[in-house]
Amino acid sequence: MHRFLSGFRSLLVILAVVVVAGCGSKEEDAAKYAKSISDRHEALAEALVLYGNMVNAFHKDAAVIDRDDYIAAEEDMAGYVARIGSLHDLGKMPLPGNDEDLRSTHDYFMISVSYLYESQALLEDSGYDQGSSAMALGMWEEARKNFLTFAEFLNQIAGKPTLDGGTAPGDAIISEMPAPATP
Repeated sequence: MHRFLSGFRSLLVILAVVVVAGCGSKEEDAAKYAKSISDRHEALAEALVLYGNMVNAFHKDAAVIDRDDYIAAEEDMAGYVARIGSLHDLGKMPLPGNDEDLRSTHDYFMISVSYLYESQALLEDSGYDQGSSAMALGMWEEARKNFLTFAEFLNQIAGKPTLDGGTAPGDAIISEMPAPATP
């Protein structure tokens, strides 16, 4: 019997080394993920602020879309969208480790991006119809809520303190309207 098991010893050693080497801590995996998504994370945060101000301004006055600053903001949005990437690319993004919390966190990021892109498409497909701006604002709000949940979960799995002193991700009080645009 001992001779039979000795043949498996090298296999067991190799398997143990692979398992130990492949298992990083949650904090290490979260740090790797945060580093790999940092540019997209920053771009989405900036895009949400800018787009919220754009759609809010359009909701108040449809004539705003012909102003130079609105046109420049649309160009900035195109740059943010390019930095964020497509939903397909985000879905194929390799995640470190095999942690369900990290997968869930990434899903919130993707949902936020999806709502933002759908909000933009709604306005564009309607030909910037004033009636569609309320629905676009609602989609923007969902994008923002999911982004905040993403940020909280990312901080949580990275072992960082929560942003608002202990509220569970997704339970924070969130406004219904974007902040007014600064002059």
